[in-house]
Amino acid sequence: MALSLYDKAKHSVRYWLLRRLPTCKRTVEVISQSLERPLSLRERVDLKLHLWICVWCLGYLEHLQIMRNTVRAKAAEDPDEDFSSTPVLSSDAREAPTQQRLQLVELPFVRFSVLNPTKGLRRKFALVPVKR
Repeated sequence: MALSLYDKAKHSVRYWLLRRLPTCKRTVEVISQSLERPLSLRERVDLKLHLWICVWCLGYLEHLQIMRNTVRAKAAEDPDEDFSSTPVLSSDAREAPTQQRLQLVELPFVRFSVLNPTKGLRRKFALVPVKR
């Protein structure tokens, strides 16, 4: 199955952008900051281009927006609600995440689909325990 000229051009542009845009790790930081402050023009452009290429960062942004909207809806539902009766983590549960910290590590680029090269190259990540 031969690729059309459009598909080849799209793949080339995405590959070129993938090599020049900030990493997913940096993009996740910018996504989180975008919820707290207005982004500069450069940050907005880099973010839009990265989201055009990276499905995982787009999913991360969508999940953050869903959580934000849910919390806002819950707060608007009953603004006088007393949260002191909500369940609290035990001290053991609070310490559990600190016992083993994980770090997001970027792996080499991989092609996800040999049959559909328009999907292009994607960054792959793994969670690795941090050495103390």
